[in-house]
Amino acid sequence: MRSVNRLALVMATAALAACGDYSTEDLRFLVALPTQDDLRVEVPAQAGGAPGALAACTGGTADVWLRAKPTSDELNASVAFVLGLVDTVRRVPPSVREQDVRGWGPWDDERHPGRELRVFIFRTYPEELAGAPRHAYAFQARVKGTPDDWTTILAGTFDGASASRGEGILLLDFDAIRAVGLDDLDTPSGTELVRYDRGAEPVTVEIILGHEGFGVVDFGYQYAGWADGTGWFAYAFRNPTGDLFMVGAGFDAAGAGDAQIVFQTAGGFTGGYRHCWDAEACLVHVLDPGNYSCATPPCSFGEASACPAVPSSPFPPPPP
Repeated sequence: MRSVNRLALVMATAALAACGDYSTEDLRFLVALPTQDDLRVEVPAQAGGAPGALAACTGGTADVWLRAKPTSDELNASVAFVLGLVDTVRRVPPSVREQDVRGWGPWDDERHPGRELRVFIFRTYPEELAGAPRHAYAFQARVKGTPDDWTTILAGTFDGASASRGEGILLLDFDAIRAVGLDDLDTPSGTELVRYDRGAEPVTVEIILGHEGFGVVDFGYQYAGWADGTGWFAYAFRNPTGDLFMVGAGFDAAGAGDAQIVFQTAGGFTGGYRHCWDAEACLVHVLDPGNYSCATPPCSFGEASACPAVPSSPFPPPPP
């Protein structure tokens, strides 16, 4: 997203004129800000299939699973531009230092004349954290010359010792970016909400898109990753005819997996089926009594025993 990348560039330029170093106390505030690696969705590269392997799939290819890796890459790209702005703060010494507050800015946005930015991180000690701190941060913008009329474009909170060992939430508001005049032609509407928890295994990331942009559809994406390379991924995509597919897939470190798939056609018809595949993305079992997943029925084949042992979803089921 060029508009937010430009915001980050402005802040990076300001860093060149800054002087001084971070104190130890400053660093305690900065650990509240996540990095791109903290929020990364890690789907095995094998999800794309090994070169030449797909032609040898006697039972057909796991086409739905082949969309998992590109989708994860697009989600990571959507997070990357958000954190491009966040990461810049780490290179700029704060201009405001109080006991439980750090602040940066304001800076002029050279790409959008008459606009400026500022950032604050606040520390509190809520009772539910039993003495541990909670950090809340806000990235704000305004039309220059309008005192106290700041608009929050990115906000978040974090509980834990560092972003890689705690949990947090952040929200980017594209409508606010538009309202303050920082948008470009490719700026979407809506919001992007990210929840993450790296305090225990599995690490989890949830990305809720309130728009269709970055090449992905409006959906509540969920990812869980274990240290051994296994994982679980809930994702969605549309095929070229506009049908919507929603997938919950468990996978092993080699890329073999088992998925439940729900779809809705462009005409409104809904259905579902199960796919299992090996590390080469070749189907080994299909349970599809409605014959939705293939051009020539019957679509079901193989035995459930052929499905690999993979994790199930660690997320609570949605409310009824």
